[in-house]
This record gives sequence, structure tokens and C-alpha cells, in this order.
Amino acid sequence: MRRTILALVFVATGVTASVTQAGWTEFWERVHLDWHRMNSWPEPFLHADKDLVRQPLIAMTDRGWRMQNTLSDHLFDVEKQTLTQAGALKVRWIVTQAPPHRRTVFVLRGATPEATLARVDDVQATVAQMVPQGARPQVQLTDVTPVGGSGDYFDAVDRARKDSIPAPRLPEAQGTTGGN
Repeated sequence: MRRTILALVFVATGVTASVTQAGWTEFWERVHLDWHRMNSWPEPFLHADKDLVRQPLIAMTDRGWRMQNTLSDHLFDVEKQTLTQAGALKVRWIVTQAPPHRRTVFVLRGATPEATLARVDDVQATVAQMVPQGARPQVQLTDVTPVGGSGDYFDAVDRARKDSIPAPRLPEAQGTTGGN
């Protein structure tokens, strides 16, 4: 009987001890995790913050390059929808001078689907002449009109501004000062 009571006390003590230990290990593991997190504090969160700051800048840069590499209406002949000399020079710049990962030519859609197709065909033929071998830059359509205009217009505006500037002149002399 004595052994039975002793066995029951031992089992009861083991059960209550395990109940009192519940969560103790998890608590210390959490303390350990929190200690490491506090001691390395800004580092785990820096990358996410940097990405949040960079995302709008990356989007703006991509849109800026898209505008720079867009061939708009004034770079195409109105009747034939072929590149003008200025348009061909711009394509040459995009294909040869732009950074390699930015060498995509964007073509502004024409007034009709036929005009758009003629523009794309002419640009692709021009690119094929400039890059006869290897990977060619992509030619993509866009609906976003870049800010700008023809060189003739900007030249006329600049000449009118220069013509409106009055001739320089010195103010009239204001009497003499001196002691004689």
C-alpha cells in the first residue's frame, strides 16, 4: 500500500510539474528571439524601407526613358508615315548610344491602324539596317505623347525671342563731378 501511495504521489508530482512548465520553454525562446531582434534593430527593416523609397524613383526613371525613346508625330512624314531625317537620327541614337538595357524604341500610334502599321514597319526596317546582326532593340507601340514639337517651331520661337530683345544702351551721363 505504501508503494502504491508513493507511486501515486510521484505521478501527481510529475503531472503538476509538467503543467507548471507549460509555456516556460516557449517564453524563454521568445525572450531569446526578442533580444536578438532588439540588438540588430534597424537592419531587418532597412531593406523594405529602401525598396519603398526606390519604387517611385524607378517608375519615374522608366517613364522618363520611355518619353526619351518615343518617336512622336513630328518625326514621321505626314503622308507616307516614314521616318524623317530627324526620326532616323533619333532611332540611331537609341540603338547605338542609349544604355543597353534602355534600347527600346517606342512608336506613337498613328491616326489610323494603317498609319501605325506603316510607322512600325519603317522603324523596324531602320533598326534592321543599323543592327544587321545580333539582338535588335524592341519596337513597341505607345499612346503617351511626349512633350515637345518640331525643331522648326522651337527655332521660330527662339528667333522671335531674340528679335524682341532691345538693343543694349548705356544710360545718359549725369553731369560732371570734380573739383576744378
